[in-house]
Amino acid sequence: MKLSVFSVGDGTYSYGVVEFEEGESVLEGVAKSSPAALKEELGRKLGSPLTSLSLASGAMDYKGELLPMVYIRAELEDGSDFSLEIYPTSARSLSNTDAEEHFNTLVKLFDALKPGLKLPKARMIGIA
Repeated sequence: MKLSVFSVGDGTYSYGVVEFEEGESVLEGVAKSSPAALKEELGRKLGSPLTSLSLASGAMDYKGELLPMVYIRAELEDGSDFSLEIYPTSARSLSNTDAEEHFNTLVKLFDALKPGLKLPKARMIGIA
């Protein structure tokens, strides 16, 4: 998994891009998860109970091609908010945190979503 996170403006908004490597499939496992079990596991991995969890699955029409997708939005008790769109070969995320916190949280989220996934060790963080 390759992960890049960019912070915009004063650092209270950040954007993440994930590129899965061959053989890394996160989409199916998440789509089959129960919301209650997922909320509990994400809270455990993040070290904070979630205030709310949104989970939806569907498709994105990209230039006439339908791509399966899962949408996750997690809000923590401290008010930090993370939304994640997962596709077969990539994902994107938005957060109301700075790039450093966004990166660290995404690594934990993906560890919870797909145990054993090869997580990034190097950080690619950009500030605009």
